[in-house]
Parts: sequence; C-alpha cells; structure tokens
Amino acid sequence: MINIAPYTSLLNHRLADNPVTAHSQLPVLPNDAAGAFTGAASESNVSILSRQLSEAAARAETRGAGHLDSISGDGYFMGKAQHDAEVPKTDSLELISRAKQATDFLNGSDSNPFKGLSLDQLRLIALDEGGPFTLNERRAAWEEANSLTVLNARASSSAPAPDSRRDLMISRLFNGSEPEVADPKTNRNDRHRNEYLTRDDRDILSQMYAYADSEGADLDYVDNVAGWLAHYRGHDNGRTINNANNGKGYNSEGYMITVNFKEKDAAIASRILNSTAINSTRLDQGFLRHFLDPGQGALIHHGGMAFLEQMVIKFSNEAATQPSLGKEFAQYTSIDINDNIVITVHKDKKLPPFEPLVINDNGVWSVTEKGRAAGYSLDPQTGRARWADPTAVAQQPSGSIADTPAGQRPNSFILEALSGNRDQPDARPIWLSSLFKLIQNYRP
Repeated sequence: MINIAPYTSLLNHRLADNPVTAHSQLPVLPNDAAGAFTGAASESNVSILSRQLSEAAARAETRGAGHLDSISGDGYFMGKAQHDAEVPKTDSLELISRAKQATDFLNGSDSNPFKGLSLDQLRLIALDEGGPFTLNERRAAWEEANSLTVLNARASSSAPAPDSRRDLMISRLFNGSEPEVADPKTNRNDRHRNEYLTRDDRDILSQMYAYADSEGADLDYVDNVAGWLAHYRGHDNGRTINNANNGKGYNSEGYMITVNFKEKDAAIASRILNSTAINSTRLDQGFLRHFLDPGQGALIHHGGMAFLEQMVIKFSNEAATQPSLGKEFAQYTSIDINDNIVITVHKDKKLPPFEPLVINDNGVWSVTEKGRAAGYSLDPQTGRARWADPTAVAQQPSGSIADTPAGQRPNSFILEALSGNRDQPDARPIWLSSLFKLIQNYRP
C-alpha cells in the first residue's frame, strides 16, 4: 500500500498534511454531495463520479504520490486560456457539464462542482494527473480541499499549538519536509530560496502564520514576507544585490533613472523605518532596512507593505498597542510589479555620447580620431585595425561588438575596444531593461 502525500508548488495554498491511502473508502459519496453537480443530482452523476474516484485510487496505487505543480504553480496561469477551453474526452453530457461548471467556478460565475466531497476524495481528484478530470476540475477540487482544511483547522482549535504552528510553516514553505539551512555563499541553482531562511527566520515565520491564521488573514501575506526574507538571505543578506538607485541605472535614451515605491507604500516604509517598534521587533532589522530601501525593495514588491508593518509591530515590544488584523487582509491580491513601481527619469543626467575607437562597416575597417589618439591604426597589408604595436593584429573579443549607432547602415558594427580591458569603463550602466529582467525573474 502507498500513501498519496499532499504536494504543491511553494508559496501557494497547500493540501492538508494528513496522508491519504489509496484504499480509503473513497467511492462512497457523502449525503450532501447529491447536489454537487450541475445543480441537479442524479444517480447517474453519482455513479459516474464514484467510478472515477475508484479508478483514480487504482492509478494512485500504481503511480505513487501525485504532483500539483500544473494546477498551483505559475504555469497554470500562463496557460489559463488553454485550460478554460479544455473539454473532457467523453460523450457524456454530465461530465462535459461538470467540467464547464469547474471552469465557471474558477472564473467566479458558478459554484464549485465538488463542494460536499470529503477531503480524501478531493485529494484524489486534485492529484489525478493523466486521469479523466480536466485540469480546471483538478484545480477546483484542490481549492475546495484547501477551504475544507482551513475550516476543519479553525473548528478544532482557535489557536494552533506550538507544534502545529511550525508544521503550518513547514507545509507552506517546504512541502512538509524542513531542510537544513543552506549557506548563501555556496548558492546553487538547484536550491529553492526558502532553504536559505535561518532558524530564527523560520521561528518567527511560524508565529506569523499562526497569528495570521487565527485572525482570519490570507496566509499568502505571510508567504509574501517569507519570499522577501528568503530573497535577502539567499543573496548573502543582500550583499550580492546591486541597488537600483546607485546612480548607474539608465533608460534606453541614456537618461539616469531611479525607482521608488508607490506613494502609499513609501509612506508605510518610512513609518516602519522611523518607528520605535523596529528597534525591538523580532523580524531581522537588517532585512527590514534592506527591503524598505526602494532601490532594493521596489523591484520585488508585489504588495503587502501594510501587512509587513503589522507584523513588525505585532512581534515587537509594542505588540499591545496593535489592534486585530482588519478585513483588508482577508484576501491577498498580488500586484504586477510594473504597476507597483514608480520610475523617475532624470533628464539632467545623461550618459555621454558613445564614441567608438574603430569601426567595421561591412568588413571595411576605419579608425576614428579618438582611436588614433589612443594608438590604433590600420594594418596596410590586411586592412584590419591594430594596436600601435604592428605585430598585435586586432581580433574581435567576445562581447566587444556593439549595435550600430543611429544613422549607420544596418550591417555596420562598432568595435568599442580591441582588448579585454583596454579603455573599458570601471562600471557599466544598468539599463532599464536589465531591471525588468530582474523583476521578471523574481517569483513571490
């Protein structure tokens, strides 16, 4: 016998931690599931689902633990249109109708077709990759399982016990299995950033999850804080991250740019930094000062600044002054960074015009005045640019060819320098496109 262990992508809702055995009494539907399909139940509907659940249990026995990445990760939303158009491979009108209802539910226009099923049955559907359920049906079952898990947890206890608090953190950040703390100095691509969270980080996050859950807040808010903190730890406490406001950021026109939080978030950031709570909060002060610097935090801020302020106060010596979390934290909504950042263009600061040393125009080399002053010339035999030393024939080093400036023919190229370090600037400008590549690569 095998166990179907819950599994999801990091920083999303999780299924409950209790394993489900493939031989559980899954085909038996609860009485209140009779109206769970297309609004009008029939013996046919129930018998079809019972058979599908039995078959799903058999597949689980053969397959082992299923994965939820396809219905809970970023890839799901990237292919949302395709998922909405998916139709079951069947002629059964009941199954086609159920799949449509699942899609409508996910789009907010209908009820969940799997409402009323048990947690074990919902897990089987959600984990049944390659089965008869559409991807949207699996996600609908997954969302219902999450809702049922939260309701069961709140019904059993108003405040989680200490062990439950840590279990909740481990479930949300580490898929139920807590790894050792990773060393950021040996940063590897195969590590998830959450592995860099320190023991103290994990302790405070455990308490944050428990507090947010007891207050009815969306736990995605805590996931968000954990992501910021892990980003900071994974970059050696921010040491390996360039500040976007270091005076070396430029847009495509060559003007210097700086970034900032939106006005409301900037006010909250200032309030946190100037508060007395920051001096006693259990959240790492180095992290807070790093993230609340707009040159760092604005590039990874998807929302949730007000929640961060609440956590700074809650876990400080001033916790008694903090009111309960309000309804504004009941639902987390991620904001696209492109819509959540203020970019200022400084028209008074512009890069000097680019002046090449030598030019290769469709294979014909020439040396500019600046190049001649720097000691470059043309080899009379080969016609290629060379150093002042006639024995040093210029070669094109990797990365030394730049695009043609405006006004030159499409096939012209400019060679900025003829050696790896000759006439190279000490620091290259950071282009706006590079900043947004960083934004696109960041996942909360």
